[in-house]
Amino acid sequence: MRTEYARLHAAEGYGDVRVLSHEAAERVFTEKRREILRVLDNTAVESQRALARIVDRDPGAVQRDLQELAEFDLVAIESDGRANRPVLAHDTIVIEPLTAPDSVVPTASFSVEDEP
Repeated sequence: MRTEYARLHAAEGYGDVRVLSHEAAERVFTEKRREILRVLDNTAVESQRALARIVDRDPGAVQRDLQELAEFDLVAIESDGRANRPVLAHDTIVIEPLTAPDSVVPTASFSVEDEP
């Protein structure tokens, strides 16, 4: 089912899509890791150390979080000379639905929770 959702989102223009299971999402999406993902989505950082400065955290803690995000294929680490530059591995990250039909079919009906 995750493959079908990724394919559907990609076909709708979401670019390279990564769909995570609920179990993976619960493990990986801590508040601090979500902050890292938001920064990487909005800022081209030059290194892991620069990212640590932006999020005002210890570089070792940021490196451990980046390793966990990389394990789930959410972040890639690009070697740029002596610096390791973290980048998002996908354009869009989606968590699998709680309930869904056996086959994913696009429909015109949807609802979205308003952001707080």
